[in-house]
Amino acid sequence: MAVKEKNTVTTSAIEGSKPHNKKEARRLWTLIIGDILVFLIFSVIGRQSHGEDSGLTAAFKIVWTALPFAISWFLIAPFMGAFRRELMTEPRQMARKTGFAWLAAWPLGVILHFVFEQRVPTWTSALTFGLVTLLTNTVFLFVWRIPFAMTNHTKDTQVQLAPRKK
Repeated sequence: MAVKEKNTVTTSAIEGSKPHNKKEARRLWTLIIGDILVFLIFSVIGRQSHGEDSGLTAAFKIVWTALPFAISWFLIAPFMGAFRRELMTEPRQMARKTGFAWLAAWPLGVILHFVFEQRVPTWTSALTFGLVTLLTNTVFLFVWRIPFAMTNHTKDTQVQLAPRKK
């Protein structure tokens, strides 16, 4: 939904995420795949730290463990603007939007985790698990998304500075 006021256009977070060309589409899909990998890596590390199976034979269990967090992320983050086109080349804005989006998505991810595991946690385990999940995934998302935006910024800058062939 676009709202025009004088010569400016304000778009919704979802509309602002839609790619306009192949380069933007490739960047968006790369970001989505990278985010999925972040939650899978979190799942593998978490399962290993708890002495649970995390090898190739446990692929389904790894995906099952990652799924609640990925679901919450992909349900909430787009509406928080974490996939907007302009973030793809702006590391600071990427960090800010990613942090706020994960903070918003995180509680649902923790709740879904316990629903998927079909168990009711104690207050202590919910608090501990929740804080570890919040901090770890924040770091993992930052480690992935900020360099992604920095790389795109550098590429776009190089293209702008490159001499044009006639």
